[in-house]
Order: sequence, then structure tokens, then C-alpha cells
Amino acid sequence: MSKFIPFTEEEIYLAAHTEIKSILDAKGEKYERSGTEWLWEANHSVKFRGHIFYDHNTGDKGTAIDFLCTFFNMRFQDAVCTLNCRDYNGIEFERSTLKKERKRRPFVLPGKSRNMKRVYAYLMQERHIDSEVISFFVHSRSLYESANTHNAVFVGYDATGKARAAHQKGTLTEKPYRGDVDGSDKEFFFNYHGGSARLYVFEAPIDMLSFINLHKEKGWQKHNYLALGCTALPALLRFLSEYPGIHQVVLCLDNDHAGIKADAIIQEMLQRLSQGMYVEDLSEEMREQLRRPYEISILKSVKKDWNDDLKNLGNKYDL
Repeated sequence: MSKFIPFTEEEIYLAAHTEIKSILDAKGEKYERSGTEWLWEANHSVKFRGHIFYDHNTGDKGTAIDFLCTFFNMRFQDAVCTLNCRDYNGIEFERSTLKKERKRRPFVLPGKSRNMKRVYAYLMQERHIDSEVISFFVHSRSLYESANTHNAVFVGYDATGKARAAHQKGTLTEKPYRGDVDGSDKEFFFNYHGGSARLYVFEAPIDMLSFINLHKEKGWQKHNYLALGCTALPALLRFLSEYPGIHQVVLCLDNDHAGIKADAIIQEMLQRLSQGMYVEDLSEEMREQLRRPYEISILKSVKKDWNDDLKNLGNKYDL
């Protein structure tokens, strides 16, 4: 057990304001850019910016100290010692200069390119998605190419057909980029409503397109599909509340630790909702909207995700 060590306010402040990127660097962990934030590769539900993190699955959030306590099972004392360079062989962590959060910008879709050559080339050549699947979502206004950056833009609509969110994926493989458009409402992510009682749930838009590609000859259009944008829950709850006829939920999240962990969290939440039980951060009105018997199943890709399966001619499953 670690002994108690008294810290000054300055020591605690410096520890708390450690760049989470530098913590992950010191531990040999990987992360990638996601708009103005960073996404932790080992746990897709965790995003961070500067010294602040947020776990979209559990709602956990906090500073660099909380990050070590939450994900690396450290006590407060040990975390502060570590972040004040009394560990990691004297590695000097970077300190965050994160400014006060800016006001949320209004949501505006990026301008459209005159053609979609780059997006078609990227999705077909790099991701192995067939042109007919791409064209389906292009014609439904859910996918297009941005004018300035030539990113693939995946648009999320609400039940009235209003665009509420958009996610961009870079088409240059040597400069990978992904991030949400400013002002996007995470409750309305990339989706397709086909009208059946079944909903297939994915982490990312390309996972969703890849799965559809693997099953395009089986009348996929009659079912419903939703990308969460990592493993966050708001989009799933909103989609289920907008379409009360859905009671079969098929979880198709990544075949990795983060995806498997999210499976368990979502299963428990839906089981509680089906029984009318309390769910944290949900209003009583929302719980009533979501109260129905759910049939929950899990479908995993053979490899890490559905695009890996598609690129490696993965197995097909019955819809």
C-alpha cells in the first residue's frame, strides 16, 4: 500500500493538467485524431483533449489524475507522484495549456464537391465497398464529398429528415483524419431506417457500409442500421425513442476489448429499460419511451471489424 504523501496545491495542479497524450506516449499506448479531440485506440469510447477526458460509455470524466485512477487502477497518491515525474524513469510529461471551452458552434454541413471521385476511389479501392452500396447512400443524401478537403462526409438525420450531425473521414490514406463537424449532435449519427423491427448497431459509418456490403443480396434495405460514432450510447437511445417499432437489437461492434465491453454495457441498459428500471441520466419520460421487450443479440466480425472482414472476404451471416 502506498504511504500518504502530502502534496502542495501547485503539485496537484500540475499533475491534473498533464497532457493525456503524453501519459499514453509514456505507456506505449496508441491514439488517433478525432476532430478537435483524440481517440484512445485501446478504448474507443474514451476521447480526450489536453488534460481532460470523457468516457462516452460510462460517463466518467475528469483530469489526468482521474484518468490514471480510472483506467490504470492507481490511487490518488500514486497518480500525483507519477505525473510529477517521480515515476517512468523521470519522463517529463507535457502540461496542458487548454483554454476555456469555446461556445458550441451552430451546425453547418460542409460544402459539397462538384463530383465524388475521391470518395468513390477511397471507399472502393481502400475499403473494398461496392459502388452500388456507396451510391445508395449518396442518393439518400447521407454521404457526399466535401469541397475543400475532399473528405467523405457521413450525415446523420433525425426522424423528420433534418440533418443533425455529420462525421468526416479523410480520403488520403497517408494522412488519416476523422472527426465530427462542429455543432454536430451526437444523438443523431449516421443511420438508415428501413422500417423493420430489427436494428443493427455499429461503431463507425465504414463498419456499417462494410456489413451492408457483405449482405447486399439479402434485402438489407428493409432493416435499420446505426453507427454510434465510437461506442457512445446517446445515438442508440435517440434512435430507439424515435422508432418505437424496433425491439430486436443486433450489436455489431468491433471484435476487440472496447467493443466487447460496450456489448455488456448496452445489453444491461436495454434489459433494465425493458423492465422499466432506473437508468442513470435518463429522465422518467425517456425511460417510458424506451420501455419495451428487447431481443438482444451479438454479432462479431471474424477480424477486428467488418471492414477487415470485407477486405479479407470475411464470412457472411444471415440477416
